[in-house]
Amino acid sequence: MFRRLATLALSLSLATTAFTTSTASARDFARPPAAAPAAPATPAEAPRAVDEPAPPRLSATTRARLLRVLAARRARNVGAFRAYADRGRYPHNFITAGPLNVWIDQEGRMCAAATMIFHGGGKALVRRVAREDNHIKLGDVTGGPVLDWILTSGLTQAEVALIQEPFMGREIREPHEPGSPAWRVAEDERLRDRYDVILGELAVHQAANLEAAVDALAARPDLVARLLRG
Repeated sequence: MFRRLATLALSLSLATTAFTTSTASARDFARPPAAAPAAPATPAEAPRAVDEPAPPRLSATTRARLLRVLAARRARNVGAFRAYADRGRYPHNFITAGPLNVWIDQEGRMCAAATMIFHGGGKALVRRVAREDNHIKLGDVTGGPVLDWILTSGLTQAEVALIQEPFMGREIREPHEPGSPAWRVAEDERLRDRYDVILGELAVHQAANLEAAVDALAARPDLVARLLRG
């Protein structure tokens, strides 16, 4: 009798263990798997550059009017440049041996570009540039009243930079005595020849560059309105 009770108790114990194991296994199976480790955060993409808006399109009538206005201004400025080249009173570079842009030299002589602006009514602007940046390079100008003048001159910025030919200084090994005018005479002859070439290029490319000047001006509606008001 005792042996039978012991056997029954053992059977009940084994059954309970099996049920507990089975329940735990079932519970584990039903539990959702552990979340995978989060992927490392990636840096946010840099914002894409926004394209600059295209310059306003000009109507055919407005473009034709601007061409007429800029053609007249171009003729006036080229005429001033030609007179300057013929006169032969050029500034000199007393500062460096190599090329240097000189707006107004120590003797008060203006470069070709300064002369065009001066005779076009920009006397105050010429004096201001001389005070603030006497070695200005017009091809590098990106804003301000000087760029406004360029855009309304009838010339392209590349043409104005071409007219602003740098001046060669006296070579250090120059054999003449200090103060000798020989190097100035040679430089004046070089400039006169160079200006003849530039004047020829301005004439050859006049039509195409007038169109380019209008295109550049179209990006500045304020200047367009000012020109057309007259």
